[in-house]
Amino acid sequence: MQTMNDIQMLSALKLPWDAISRYLETLISAILGRSFTCSTKGENDDYWRTSVLCDTFTNVEIVRLVNAVNGDDNMLRHALPVDSTVSRSLEMGLCQALLKRALKLDWENEFVSPDALFIIGKFPAAPKLPDVNQDLIHIDSATIDSSTLMSKDEFLEKLFDEGGTFTDLASLCEANETAYGTPLYWMHPFTDGEYNGCYFVLVREGVLVLSYDEISTCDHEIFIRDSAHLCYAEEMRCFLTEWNIRSTALIETITTLLSFLEQKKRLCCER
Repeated sequence: MQTMNDIQMLSALKLPWDAISRYLETLISAILGRSFTCSTKGENDDYWRTSVLCDTFTNVEIVRLVNAVNGDDNMLRHALPVDSTVSRSLEMGLCQALLKRALKLDWENEFVSPDALFIIGKFPAAPKLPDVNQDLIHIDSATIDSSTLMSKDEFLEKLFDEGGTFTDLASLCEANETAYGTPLYWMHPFTDGEYNGCYFVLVREGVLVLSYDEISTCDHEIFIRDSAHLCYAEEMRCFLTEWNIRSTALIETITTLLSFLEQKKRLCCER
């Protein structure tokens, strides 16, 4: 039976999944002696885990990670994959222990949200968390240090000196394709209605938005220099919302059309 003496004052820390990935990959790489790139996310309201991109953990490496956090036999049993000698992910119990070691903190409870993990416990007034490199982004199975990329002004000058078309964009980003396996630009077919579409380009300062209205037969999209700008988080959230709305509607339409065509085919076969 709980009493008034059981009441405690606890604090909560919000840890974005991307930050957790950076904490874990730094520690895991140090323990195992080779470089890993991690991706961490919540599976449901009370479960989360981390996975490695373009790599796997061997069972021997998983045992080393469990030993590094002084894990017991129960943790080891849950951490090792069934009927396999490798795994691309680590189960939550091991991830929790690794995160606690990385942060040098302990906590009472956790709450999993879509964008972050909330840890709840008795923390110092101003806990000192490890620094996270804000210039790193993990995208298209590559790890990019954006501080090494062209600046916005340099990129725009080179792009529009060449003509400011998609052909020029592709040519300008060939070095990214060679270095990272991805050109670091992405098409978004929907905008706020002011333009026909846009491209996102990763540059040193962040994400550059290149809008277009016209498309030529030779060089494809023709970008509008006056509209080029660095994207901010709320604007990107609007892009995502627009994409979700339109893609959901399109999926429903395509599903309905597919059912219609399958029905016509079935009726024709029955005749």
